[in-house]
Amino acid sequence: MVTTLTCLASGALKTMAGEIAPIWFTNAVLLSQLMVVSGRRRCWVLAGGVLGNLSANLYVGESFGVSGSYSSADIVEVLIAFAFAPRVSTVSELVRPKALMRFVAGGVVLAPVVSGVLATTLLRGQLSGKILPDLANWFISDALSLAIFTPAALVFWTGEVAQLLRADRRWKTAFLLLLVCIVTAGVFGQSKLPLLYWALPPIVLLAFQADLAGVMVGLLLCLAIAVSFTMRGFGPLWVFPYETMQGRIFGLQLFLVAALGIALPISATQAQRNRLFTMLRDGERRYRILAENATDIVMSLDLEGRLTYVSPRVTALLGQPAGDLIGMHLAGLALPEDRAALAAAVGIVAGGETEASQASRVSCSNGNTLWMETQLRCVIDAFSGKPESLTATLRDITERMMTEQRVADERAELQGLAFRDGLTGLFNRRHFDRELGRHWQQDARADTRGCLAVIMCDVDAYKSYNDHYGHQRGDECLCAIARTIAASATRATDMVARYGGEEFALILRDTDLPGAAVVAERIRESVESLRIPHEACGTGIVTISLGVAAMKTREGCDPTALVAAADRALYAAKRQGRNRTCLADFDDARPEDIEAQ
Repeated sequence: MVTTLTCLASGALKTMAGEIAPIWFTNAVLLSQLMVVSGRRRCWVLAGGVLGNLSANLYVGESFGVSGSYSSADIVEVLIAFAFAPRVSTVSELVRPKALMRFVAGGVVLAPVVSGVLATTLLRGQLSGKILPDLANWFISDALSLAIFTPAALVFWTGEVAQLLRADRRWKTAFLLLLVCIVTAGVFGQSKLPLLYWALPPIVLLAFQADLAGVMVGLLLCLAIAVSFTMRGFGPLWVFPYETMQGRIFGLQLFLVAALGIALPISATQAQRNRLFTMLRDGERRYRILAENATDIVMSLDLEGRLTYVSPRVTALLGQPAGDLIGMHLAGLALPEDRAALAAAVGIVAGGETEASQASRVSCSNGNTLWMETQLRCVIDAFSGKPESLTATLRDITERMMTEQRVADERAELQGLAFRDGLTGLFNRRHFDRELGRHWQQDARADTRGCLAVIMCDVDAYKSYNDHYGHQRGDECLCAIARTIAASATRATDMVARYGGEEFALILRDTDLPGAAVVAERIRESVESLRIPHEACGTGIVTISLGVAAMKTREGCDPTALVAAADRALYAAKRQGRNRTCLADFDDARPEDIEAQ
């Protein structure tokens, strides 16, 4: 039915020149429907197009042979154009650059040429004009119709024309369409002034302000008014000295081509612009939704590090309103001792680094302090390739930091258990042996020819003390002596260890034998001054005996000889009556020949 009506309407515009219609929009209407419908329905649409075209030609009195020739040429034209046309759901999909170029080359240029050649060949002898003029008229009318009416008909087949009735744009679009009608009627309703192209400004305005559907409807209204006045002898085309109506129709076709060529790119550009704005608005909306519902704090910063956006999550975590932080420097959120590191991270990313991370302590409004990990990223301008802004994501890592601190404390505690004596808190023999070897190697490699001294201490008659007072009092006695020995070793480099049982040992760096003897005597006197009762001993108080040895460090020697010398000096002190200090004297070249004195 649609094909029949459009064929009859196009036939009413036929001129006397070769019986060729100046504007044949039937094929464009059929083609646009084929582009919209689904696969199986296309066969029925094409069959309806063939039947409607043939019926219209028979209705106006054409013979079956002429009607069949016209219909065959039209259907061939539609099929060729359909092969190059995209399958669309909106008219904007047709005006995309690649799709539009393909459609213009195949549908607007190639298809009318092939159908024109076929028609003039089949109707040879039936047309009154010559072949080339008839072919040119056919091509111009069909090409123009496919270019204008295909997107115009798509507006109706896709249902986009209903968007003109939307409440937010209804009156604006109606006003613009009315303006197009008034100006076009004013231009083509008079025949005195050559105002043909004054009809274009309203169409351009419509292209800027309305969508593609509105532009297509405006072009159809302009075309209908222009053709109506021109065919009745009115309009600026009658001002020019055209010899025939065919010339005026050709001029009208050029006008329509100009209107289409101006309005369509503008409308396509506006559609692309609106689509980009929509994508940008949707992207920003999604970003805000994600930022406002994320468990982390999302921020935007300028290159100076000042906040331009803060997600509402900051109120839940830090207790501060997001709006109060706008304009504040990000580093200002951290505690004073952490601000420099955070500001440095901001500067690194602003300088071009892709991202950086920094852990900082942040004070909350309720007085609590949270550990926040700040992930900084640089936003690069797509055109200049330079940093444009920064984004920051703040995550609460307080629990993680507390866990790490707890693990570190436990590790330190385990290390302390491995190298500390559980009773006295001094280092144990394992740590003593390791430190003695390390100091010996360091001093030997340094070639300073310095001395390393060792003092061995043993509590006198400790077994009798334990038997008399019990093990608990014995442990208390050892702890008191350990504190006294540690207090007597005043230098930071001095090391005190519980060597085993009631025996203690000291390592004194850069200390010769006389200097070590002074330290040993100070320790002995300090323990004696404790006046710890010891009724099982002849002295009546707890005392200690000490052995002192010192050697010059050098590679190739074994530091255990130094310990052995101090130990022999200790036993010498025991043999000589206890509560005394004995020194080990030995030859540097032969450290094994050590004699206590």
